Amino acid sequence: MIVERPVTVERRWHAAATIPPQILEACSLASLQIGGPTLRGLAVTSSIRREGRTSVALAMAAVQVRDYHRHPLLLEMDFDAPALSRRLHTDLSPGLAELIRGQACLEEVVQPLADGMTVVTAGAAGGAPARLIVELMESTALQEMTRQFDVVVADLPPLLGSSYGRLAADLFEKTLLVVRAGVTPVPRIREAAASLRREPLVLLNGTSTRMPRWVRRLSGT
Repeated sequence: MIVERPVTVERRWHAAATIPPQILEACSLASLQIGGPTLRGLAVTSSIRREGRTSVALAMAAVQVRDYHRHPLLLEMDFDAPALSRRLHTDLSPGLAELIRGQACLEEVVQPLADGMTVVTAGAAGGAPARLIVELMESTALQEMTRQFDVVVADLPPLLGSSYGRLAADLFEKTLLVVRAGVTPVPRIREAAASLRREPLVLLNGTSTRMPRWVRRLSGT
């Protein structure tokens, strides 16, 4: 059983006040395409940085609460540039890194938010993020999270330029590739999608634009 930390004033985060409504609605539609209320694990990634990946991960977790009344765990796996503690006013550590290294247990790293979500931040990676992912694959930590929460939504690093992004994506049943419409070069999108073991769903983040047919097919548009 998880012993929840008290929800302090600083942790009274609400999705509606933090995530743009258009992203929430786009994620609501995307969620239906990848399992909705039966989804158990989702990796949210992108080709490069600054595509809105973390905002989409937040929104996908928030949709699980709003649309399906489930209890999601938002898991930060971007050890290179963690941002959730700043955005959600939670503790930076202990987090996933400490959990993997055996320096903390799951009960010590989970941080409940006021709207029904729970977050585990990246923690202090110590300069060896790829090794942490390998150790996570060899442990039962992710299975324990899946047992205790309805769904795990992971905020991954971008696939290109990361030594562990693809490995992390392979840990989850579904992958959502965030693309900033009209900004991300198409060759980079193609390269990122091809690096994954399974074909991802593509979520177009931003204003409407003319995109290649293969991108529209992946995104369901």
